[in-house]
Amino acid sequence: MPYFIDGDDCMISEWILLAAAYVFVILRVYTRLFRLRQKIDWSDWLLIVSAIDALGLIICDTLTYQMGVLDAWEPSVRLSKISFASNYFYDVGMVFPKLSMLAFYWGYFLPDISLGMRRLLYGITAFVCASYTAILWDDTFFCGGDVSVQWSQEEGACSVFYASAPFILNFTLNLACYLAVYALPLILLIQGVLRPSKGLILTFSLGTLTIFSTVVRFASLKIGTGQENLVYPLSMVEITLALTVVALPGLKPLLHRSPLNPPTPERVEVGNDFVNVYGVK
Repeated sequence: MPYFIDGDDCMISEWILLAAAYVFVILRVYTRLFRLRQKIDWSDWLLIVSAIDALGLIICDTLTYQMGVLDAWEPSVRLSKISFASNYFYDVGMVFPKLSMLAFYWGYFLPDISLGMRRLLYGITAFVCASYTAILWDDTFFCGGDVSVQWSQEEGACSVFYASAPFILNFTLNLACYLAVYALPLILLIQGVLRPSKGLILTFSLGTLTIFSTVVRFASLKIGTGQENLVYPLSMVEITLALTVVALPGLKPLLHRSPLNPPTPERVEVGNDFVNVYGVK
């Protein structure tokens, strides 16, 4: 008899995944504030929003679990409302890790890239924003202007949570945005602007796993695996991998043993010239 993924399996795996991703988010914020002694920038704030969004998604899953429907499914108004809310945390919320990565690109690559690559970065940012705006409108108004129909219990009532068309559209745009966001550093690597490193390989590897997880999630729902609950941990796998990928580039200073307070230059006159002498306070 095949093993069936029950509610306990979903909740245990999801909370472990979220806790692991939060470690990287906290390390990213720690690095910014205490290692670099800098203010939180746009990339960090968007990463924090991404972490809050992931928490919102797992709260929806936990509420679903507490209702017992992961083990014995039974429709209800409350379940439909929770499902409707979870659409925003997953479908729309996946924009925040991508925007965080793009904000990191704007701060890290912009001084060194060509005009053509700069325009490409503008284009990718506009494409991601437009795509998730379309996903937001699709999730909200697919069933019409009256969103309350989403939790109607009448037979045949429209629900975006179970509809095929928005599911395919959202998956397609989400996948396209992943490919667009990860394409830029790959191009810069080919051009020699970025140098190969262990950190870059790890980031690309986890990014590939993130894309793979969303494809597997789509396939498991579209084709069917006999494991109806598999979608819950797969959604959390994707969002926590996305958090980790975004957090990793900001952790590089933790690998260096430079002092927390960088040496402060003092100008000293030598003959008729001034030179900078570095000292540690």
